[in-house]
Amino acid sequence: MAGRCAVWGWMICVCGAVFGSEYWTDRYDVEWKTPSRDVQGNMPVGAGDMACNVWVEEKTGDLMFYMQRSGSFSEIGEHIKLGRIRIALDPNPLKGCADFSQRLVLKDGYISIKATGKGRGDFETRIKLWVDQFTHSVNVTIDADQPVRWSAAYESWRTEDKSLTEPEDKIEKGHIGTSRFGSFAYVLAPFEVIKRKDEGFSFDQNSVLFYHRNPEETLSPNFGIQQQGLESYKDQLTNVIANRTMGGRLFAENAIPAGEGEGKYYKTDFKSLILESKTAAKKHHLFVATHIAQREDVKEWVAELNASCKDVLKTQGNFARNQAWWNQFWERSYIVVNPDHKDETSPVWQIGRNYNLMRYVLGGNAYGEFPSKFNGGNLTFDDRPGYDPDWRRWGGDFFTAQNQRLLYWPMLKSGDFDMMIPQFDLYMMALPGAMIRVRDAFGHGGAAFCENTDPSGINIPFCYGWTNAPGHWAERGEEIPFCDPRVRGRIGAAAPVEKGVMINPSLSYYHALQLEFSYMLLERYLYTGESFERYMPFIRESLKFYDEHYQIREKARSGRTLDENGKLVIYPSQACEAYKGVKNPVDAVSGLRACLETLLSIDVPYISQGDKEYYQDFLKRVPDFPFGELEGHRVMSAAEGAPPAESSESPQWYPLFPYNRFTLLDDEMETFHNTWKYDNSMRRTHIGWNQSGIFLARMGLTDEALEYHKLKLGDDTKRRFPIYWGPNYDGIPDLNQGGAGMIGLQEMLMQTFGDKILILPAWPKDVDVDFKLHAPKNTTVEVCFRNGRVEKLIVTPARRQSDVVNCWEK
Repeated sequence: MAGRCAVWGWMICVCGAVFGSEYWTDRYDVEWKTPSRDVQGNMPVGAGDMACNVWVEEKTGDLMFYMQRSGSFSEIGEHIKLGRIRIALDPNPLKGCADFSQRLVLKDGYISIKATGKGRGDFETRIKLWVDQFTHSVNVTIDADQPVRWSAAYESWRTEDKSLTEPEDKIEKGHIGTSRFGSFAYVLAPFEVIKRKDEGFSFDQNSVLFYHRNPEETLSPNFGIQQQGLESYKDQLTNVIANRTMGGRLFAENAIPAGEGEGKYYKTDFKSLILESKTAAKKHHLFVATHIAQREDVKEWVAELNASCKDVLKTQGNFARNQAWWNQFWERSYIVVNPDHKDETSPVWQIGRNYNLMRYVLGGNAYGEFPSKFNGGNLTFDDRPGYDPDWRRWGGDFFTAQNQRLLYWPMLKSGDFDMMIPQFDLYMMALPGAMIRVRDAFGHGGAAFCENTDPSGINIPFCYGWTNAPGHWAERGEEIPFCDPRVRGRIGAAAPVEKGVMINPSLSYYHALQLEFSYMLLERYLYTGESFERYMPFIRESLKFYDEHYQIREKARSGRTLDENGKLVIYPSQACEAYKGVKNPVDAVSGLRACLETLLSIDVPYISQGDKEYYQDFLKRVPDFPFGELEGHRVMSAAEGAPPAESSESPQWYPLFPYNRFTLLDDEMETFHNTWKYDNSMRRTHIGWNQSGIFLARMGLTDEALEYHKLKLGDDTKRRFPIYWGPNYDGIPDLNQGGAGMIGLQEMLMQTFGDKILILPAWPKDVDVDFKLHAPKNTTVEVCFRNGRVEKLIVTPARRQSDVVNCWEK
């Protein structure tokens, strides 16, 4: 592969009109010509920290949508929806209509619905629905050729307290199919878990006021604090749940109350409060203003909501401002596959469309108080009849880093750097707790974050294990001192376990993800040059944990802090979740090397000379990469001396991605080709978070990478909207499948290492493509590739052009 790449020292003339007369996103708008049968046929719309699932129900002609915002965490840690809206028109052109269109307009970030009533004078009605990210409101405008009336119902399924029952026979093969899955931290807890009703559900003059309010003392995170013996530190831990109130107001200038209702949708009972228009008119505008905040007095929260309502009404949802924001969003970057030949049935064409649809969905998830959730984000819907719309797999007020990472890595090359901030802020919120529990349990410095990180920084109660639950498969065994000789590399139910260590064997010693997000922060700096001083404590304490923790463990075992070669002994540890109880796992080794080497290369005032001297010494202590041998060939192993283990995870390739320790220009690439060829332990599937496509691109295996992404980013959803993948492992829509696909596609088109920018390193010669992607040092690269030739290359700033390596130039 290295022989295919050549340094680019010149610029080809610009090709003709790359995208023709239309804006480039127009080809990817999703349009439906008929209403949907039910919620499974919903379409996303969103912006900022809020998104809605929108559909027109065929049977009733009702326009319906769910609303969800970042940070809507209940007292049991469930990420609840803000409710459901049902709008009906009279006369109703959406029911039995002669002509219908529902279109997601990507360029401007809204949904357009048009319908012509059949047998009702054939007049046309136009509806526009968008989320105003600046006022956190949902806006619906109605523009009809004849006067119409409307009714709008706010529907809630949280009208009574509900005990989330947990019968043992609900544990299903392959996942935990339980009513508590939406608050995963309390799955199988040996006590009752109550889902509380909404406090706010009433008419308020000519509007509907709705909200869910958490009490001051809540199950999350307080139970975990008590469970893990951290009560004395309670005031030092971040608590985002106490007194959190989430809700809003449905209103319109032409509205009056019209009574109450009730019903059942998708086997879930609901009640409704209904508004209607006072008079018929050709134009209407309905508003849903929302608000989320922690306030000791709910009156203060209501006053803030009322102020927001005034702003929403004054600005009328500020469509032009949101339109301008989306236009700028799409100008940051693009990938258009087969730009001159739109063919929605082509899996290759679908790769490009679904990449951009996924990026759109992230734009309605990633600007919140908290990170976008990998398992559906703000767009979950009735996943399984019998569970209410709040239910989701692996739900809760925590964020699973092994999955979250796949949503955030593609934001570097797409130039969506601002969207990354909430993920980093989460670790800063959790840092006090992560440091406290290391000091309390192990007696040394640094911070340890469990894979399922929440703002408190403590362990997840279910994974920590239940006491007083004899015979239970989640029973916590005898608690033993740190470094007790009975410590095993793999824990399990009822086994001896150190204080501060979870009994879940997939998570007990899995800390490498704090290194990955530290490295992501450093990569963001290399791309943007923006200061990361605020996050330096997270990086510093994440690294310190490894250095101090494993020196103490080795001293207890052998009497010395390092091995005979002066290296850390990272044991007991894990390589991803799959390789348990291993020594010197490759993901941790790669992460330590990547972070330390990058910190040593950076010259910023908040990394002192003393820091650099420590990092230089620490780097000398980091173990070597765990190379191994299979069938006489040099390979990369998951950990030192670890045999292959059947798994969908693949830490053997982490030195390529995410850690960039080896490149296509290195002779060592043959080792990774050998690993791919001879290590058959990995289940090579395209579903969910599987990352094989990224590694194929990084290894320059072009044909294999294309075939993989035809599956990964293709229309294999079995649902109406093309990227509602899942449930796979993690729910619907499975956003980490989309994120992994985005990364893989980007890596096929462009890879960056140090100052080098490799273009088309794993791109097939017979597939045309146009792209604009970001590279380190505030660089953008625009390419037009036609008929096996680069017909346009624009590198900004121009001085970076000499760093480009064109992998299609012999």
